[in-house]
Amino acid sequence: MNVKNMRKSKIYSLCLVLIVCTVCQAQRLDIKPYILYHQSVSSQEPPAFYFMGFIVTTTPTAILLNENFTLATGLEYGFTIDYTFHNQLGIELGLGYFSSTQSNLFKDKELKLTADWDYRSIAIRPLFSYAVITGKSTFIGKIGPTIHYTLATINGSYGKQKLPSCTFANKLNWGYLIGLEYNYQLSERLTLAAELGFEHYRYTPNKATVEDNGKKVKEIIYVNKIIQESIVSQDPQSLLQEKRLKGTVLFNSIYFGIGVKYKLWKK
Repeated sequence: MNVKNMRKSKIYSLCLVLIVCTVCQAQRLDIKPYILYHQSVSSQEPPAFYFMGFIVTTTPTAILLNENFTLATGLEYGFTIDYTFHNQLGIELGLGYFSSTQSNLFKDKELKLTADWDYRSIAIRPLFSYAVITGKSTFIGKIGPTIHYTLATINGSYGKQKLPSCTFANKLNWGYLIGLEYNYQLSERLTLAAELGFEHYRYTPNKATVEDNGKKVKEIIYVNKIIQESIVSQDPQSLLQEKRLKGTVLFNSIYFGIGVKYKLWKK
């Protein structure tokens, strides 16, 4: 075993020891199904990930995009598992499913040109928490990273005509979350939970596939810089690819949520 592999092995072993110690020292273990509503607090002009064929070349006004574009508004469903220690410090691991849609991105309504976004993500949130208990009420502050595994598509139409769709490759996105949760104890095991917080992350696709009637038309590669290439030097396969500059969708949202916490175990 070389030095590099030995270091990796030591790091994995240390992480495993920390996880085991965390579980063994936990004074309380809870599971909480929840539902969250995310409300966007920022908007932008949508990045030019994909323009739909002949419409852009024949009607330049079609590229006048709506500046109030956002995908951060939507519903999320999921559950969390919470560990609480002696001093009310805790670790929360959340897993949720978020979805958002956005339509009618173009300003020129006479064209009847629409681009319908369908954005979905699986959210993973390992958070640190601190609880303050007052009678049957508990106030919990939480902070930590948020990870979204995403899939997004654009489906366009020009009047009644369906345009080629654009499907983005799945991608991991990183950000952070700050939240405050209020718990009210209903019984020995059940607790009603309400929470409020702020979440931020960025979505920057690396590539996408354009399809027309289920058949692949081309692949789009998003790059930091475009270098013009001679058409003569291109091979036939490269003509099925298009390079576009990278774009980013911002996710800044305030979320409101409710859930029911069930006590699985208490030392």
